[in-house]
Amino acid sequence: MSPTDTDSVAALPTFAALDVRAVIEQERRGASIQVDGNYFRGQELAIDAVGTASTLTDRRNIVSQSRRFYEQIRVDFDSLTRENLISASDRFGQLLQRLPEVQYLKRVFPGTCFIVPEWLRTGGEVKYGARIYFFRADAAPAPTDILQRNVESVVADDRTEFEQYQGGLHGYPKCCIEYFSTHERQTETGPELEAVEPIENYIDDDVTAERQARSASIGDVVDGIFEIPQAYAFFAREFYPEPGCERARHRGVSIYETLSNAYPETLVKDYFRLNAGWSYLMAKATAPEQRSAKRPVPGSLGREHLRFYLPLRRTVTTPRYQTG
Repeated sequence: MSPTDTDSVAALPTFAALDVRAVIEQERRGASIQVDGNYFRGQELAIDAVGTASTLTDRRNIVSQSRRFYEQIRVDFDSLTRENLISASDRFGQLLQRLPEVQYLKRVFPGTCFIVPEWLRTGGEVKYGARIYFFRADAAPAPTDILQRNVESVVADDRTEFEQYQGGLHGYPKCCIEYFSTHERQTETGPELEAVEPIENYIDDDVTAERQARSASIGDVVDGIFEIPQAYAFFAREFYPEPGCERARHRGVSIYETLSNAYPETLVKDYFRLNAGWSYLMAKATAPEQRSAKRPVPGSLGREHLRFYLPLRRTVTTPRYQTG
């Protein structure tokens, strides 16, 4: 059946809504969105592509105001100490709470939704960002717990423990969490690249490299991937399953079946295709010669990639999913 206005996640961006539906159905503990320019800009571009109908005008205003506000935020601290990072996080967090997007998501999501600052130490540099989390009310941690664990990992310059904790929050199999967080990153092939090896032959690099990739379909970019069982292991964006992991595959099959009971199967297949394609592009960006590469821009994986930034209730009205 198609989602209606009574669907509890229909107002969320499609890629996030399907993640969150798996959370509501207890297939995963939680889900999250990394807040960055692509997140906001993708929604603006997607809404503009279908025309700002009255039902989307307010939505576009929310994301545009949020993007402008977020781009003006600057965070600094004197030295890398726990106290300084906590203090900077408090200031940053107060600003993040004012984002219209955060207020919107809290209003439309039926569970627990919150945003926390996120720190990453890489190459001797400390970078900051933000992440919006979604949990069922009975499974939500305290936001301060996430922040404190993140800060401790940055100060100690050891991200393994936080990655394992964060993987648990997202409901990833423990074996895959262990594989990813303890993998030796000094080798030529990191855990991300090893994770996508089983699917790389099904992704067309020529299409993703084209400037007009947005005019292609995700079916052209990620073709034939359901011929292999490993396709189902990519049940979340930027999740890197241990190669050949049966637990990840079984979890993915269960999520696939759960989502297919609620939404058109073509939509669910595109969700898995996009998850696999996104993880593939992000994995390629970790290669030694690509370490400065940026995150994939909206539309890098074809029309559906951009379309998945629309609210779910709007995405399912497109002909591709009406007939699927």
